[in-house]
Amino acid sequence: MSGSNEDQQRGTGFSRRTFVKATGVAVGAALAGGASTTTVGATDDIDPRFLNWRALEARHAWDRGYRGRTDRTIALTDSGLDSRHPDLGPWNGVQAFIEDGQVKLTKPDENDLERVETGDTESFSGTMGPGTFVSGEEAYHEFTTPSGVEELDASLSWSPFVENTNDLEFRIDEYVDGQWETAARAASGSMPETIRTSVTPDQRYRFVAEAYINTLSEYEISGTYFAYEGERTTYDSSVVFEGTDGTPTADTPKTVGWYDAGSNYGFYERPRDENGHGTHCASIMGGSGRASAIDPDTVQTDEPRTALSAVTGNYLAYEVEADAGTGVFGSAFGELIEVLIEGPDGQTLERTTLDTDEGVQDNVTAVTPAEESGTYTVYVRTAEGELATAAYVDSVAAGAFCDPDTTAADRTGEHDGFHSGVAPNASLVCLQGLSGPTEDLGRHAADFADLFNMRTVNMSWGYVGGLPLGAAAGTLDRIPARIKEIADAGVLTVAAAGNAATPVNGNGSPAVADEAISVVATGPLDGISAYSSGGIGGIDEEDYDTYMKPDATAPGGYVTDTANAADTGVADQPEDEQPPIRGYTGKAGTSMASPYTNGTAGLVAQAMEEDAPSSIALPEPAETDFDDVMRLKQVLLATATETALTAAPYHRAKAPTYDFGGRDPFEGYGRVNPGPAIDAVTRELSGTSSEVVGLNVPEDERAAAGYVQAGPGTVTANIEISHLSGGDKGAAKGDPHIDLFVYDAANPADNGEPNVLGRAQGLQGSAETSVSFGRDASEQTVFIVAKLVNMPGCVNGDDVQVHLDLTVDVEDGFFVDGTREDDASVFTGGQTNHVQLTANPSADAELRDVVPAEWDVLTEYSDDVERVEAGEGVQYVYFGTAAADTETSVEYFVEAPDELLLSDTYDFGPAEVDAGDGWVAITGTSDSNVVVGQST
Repeated sequence: MSGSNEDQQRGTGFSRRTFVKATGVAVGAALAGGASTTTVGATDDIDPRFLNWRALEARHAWDRGYRGRTDRTIALTDSGLDSRHPDLGPWNGVQAFIEDGQVKLTKPDENDLERVETGDTESFSGTMGPGTFVSGEEAYHEFTTPSGVEELDASLSWSPFVENTNDLEFRIDEYVDGQWETAARAASGSMPETIRTSVTPDQRYRFVAEAYINTLSEYEISGTYFAYEGERTTYDSSVVFEGTDGTPTADTPKTVGWYDAGSNYGFYERPRDENGHGTHCASIMGGSGRASAIDPDTVQTDEPRTALSAVTGNYLAYEVEADAGTGVFGSAFGELIEVLIEGPDGQTLERTTLDTDEGVQDNVTAVTPAEESGTYTVYVRTAEGELATAAYVDSVAAGAFCDPDTTAADRTGEHDGFHSGVAPNASLVCLQGLSGPTEDLGRHAADFADLFNMRTVNMSWGYVGGLPLGAAAGTLDRIPARIKEIADAGVLTVAAAGNAATPVNGNGSPAVADEAISVVATGPLDGISAYSSGGIGGIDEEDYDTYMKPDATAPGGYVTDTANAADTGVADQPEDEQPPIRGYTGKAGTSMASPYTNGTAGLVAQAMEEDAPSSIALPEPAETDFDDVMRLKQVLLATATETALTAAPYHRAKAPTYDFGGRDPFEGYGRVNPGPAIDAVTRELSGTSSEVVGLNVPEDERAAAGYVQAGPGTVTANIEISHLSGGDKGAAKGDPHIDLFVYDAANPADNGEPNVLGRAQGLQGSAETSVSFGRDASEQTVFIVAKLVNMPGCVNGDDVQVHLDLTVDVEDGFFVDGTREDDASVFTGGQTNHVQLTANPSADAELRDVVPAEWDVLTEYSDDVERVEAGEGVQYVYFGTAAADTETSVEYFVEAPDELLLSDTYDFGPAEVDAGDGWVAITGTSDSNVVVGQST
């Protein structure tokens, strides 16, 4: 990606650097050839383009004043979190545990406890199988816990065991209020499966072994009981945020809560992570960047703009002085190159490669901790196996990091973090494990939310491969009900859609829960990753309504272009007996996309609490309820943008379609946008404002948003294109397509989906939509969102910006009320829907409805229909005149699409009237209908 002209005019481009020196660098022992000479510039700041693209895009939120709050937490259930990494620490020493049905707090370092065996055991065995992938065979063994026990360590082993073939899952259920509830679960796919869980003495439990693969197995279950001797001190909630007041420093606690009831990832009293997955996710959503805080006095920048074949030795080298306890980075833009960092002793410490033209970002970065003081060398050279004549270097930056013990980094913006998370100042809570702690969180959601001021929780896990087509997780497991309980307690769940690579089976738990945001992974330029699951549907666990997934997309990386975030240390080794726990690693998956969205949700929650109008403001966490959570969810989905056209070259094995703001089975409502989401809840619109949207992401914004408050009358929003800018604007081959939406901010649709009040397509660069609030309407808050859909001839990564004027007008001269009714909310392919509309305008007006293009309007059975006109992705059904101050009723019939791949959510309406001054949407006449499968 190229930098924008505006950046160069501000003086952040390299050509404006004034301090230049020539450097001759000695060759390391591991490299062949002579020394190269480079021209470098020393600078007080680094061009943000060289940073992790996540940190670059997050600046859209930071620049608006939102980095997260130290007295609010974003949480995760995952493999763990290593708080020894500076980005995730320090830890405040607080551990949560459950006792007597309540969540309590303690500090392990201040307790004098010993875990001892009680001498009580359990033992069972049997034969089971075969099961299926859809529904396994379960074997049950009931038992009653002895008196005086506190914990149970249990294991399930089986024979024959063939890795990745005959896996069994292991569960412990507790009998509560007349029904079985899951107490703990292990599903690692390895043998034995092990569980450690707290238990209540003299209570009824059962072991459950579940076989999924078609194999007959002999199994054994064993359990050993434990109790604690000594004294455990408990604390009230005030201990959680001790030391977080005031401006954050390096010593301000970052991780403020740790819960570990025992899991496949071990049992630790302190925040640790055997696997590294949770540490990586926590870093993406809330890492402070302290371990990669750039020391501006050490930064060197260079613009060689040359093929490496023209450079002596076919490489460039840059010396960096670094102190022990800091680190070194190198970042280069180019093609077919790699960046390598050598230590003072000539040893290669880090090496990363950009060796394919399939990558969508043309820079490669390398970072390493500095274990000793001295001169480190950053090399930019030809990628292994490539010809020097093909390798090209455009620009390079290199330098050292600050000592993490001396900076708050991006918690305050004191120093730029190279690999900072989205919400760098939000406090973190980790519940170690996957489904087990999720069930604990659900059962005790109010306690966790109140104690930790929890706003959101990330769940980057789920069924491997998702559930098969046609299956609905709400009928097969208990997690969706727990997600509902978490939402009832005021906490939004964000979950990974899954990495099954298929287009239709990303509907496994926890992402399938209708209250959660299900997230698909993209690369940096919004192309959907090939491994990402799509979605067909889920069934609500309470009312059995059908709904669709996924919900949104976010950057999770490609297999060849991973997302970099914090790496974990060795969990059971002291910090001084292992390499520095300050490193970073690359991973790709929807697991990485979900925490990006979770961090964004945390920032939007901060904005809604601090600066949103009262009608949509979030209350204190203890007062936040289900409706508040759904409003937060809607903000993220309503400001997401479709990528069918802007990222067309980058979608891998997925083909999202343009849906005029509706849900797509591959990308949901589209790419999450931190900046516009915050603007939607904090920026009041009036009159005309100048907006800019563009393709040069992540520097450019994909949408422009704000809110309007209006009572009875009509709200009209209009966009007009002013001009294009950017170095690639000459490649544009037509007018930009920008769609305009009006959403009900206070009253989202079912499951927190966007409630569309009005929408208009700007196919030629301009659009207008009007929404009328009836004669007796109270004051309403609406979101106005303009979304870039397409720039003919250009795609994401091109340096093109669209400048537009957004005008908002509120008038009380025209009113219209209306209703919509139809047969159902869920249809099978080919099923007919009977739609009935009413309209009562204050002046004679033509009446029409908006119908998805995939549905057939059955005009031969619809006497009220005068004509049907095709639009872009929709069709308009006209009914004639609705008389003034009279309720006019019309009806028509439509037939659902009859193709499996057209299973989706479809948006109808809103119905509109035109009294001569343009079409005005009728509030309350939007509807979303789900089509599932072919006709039967």
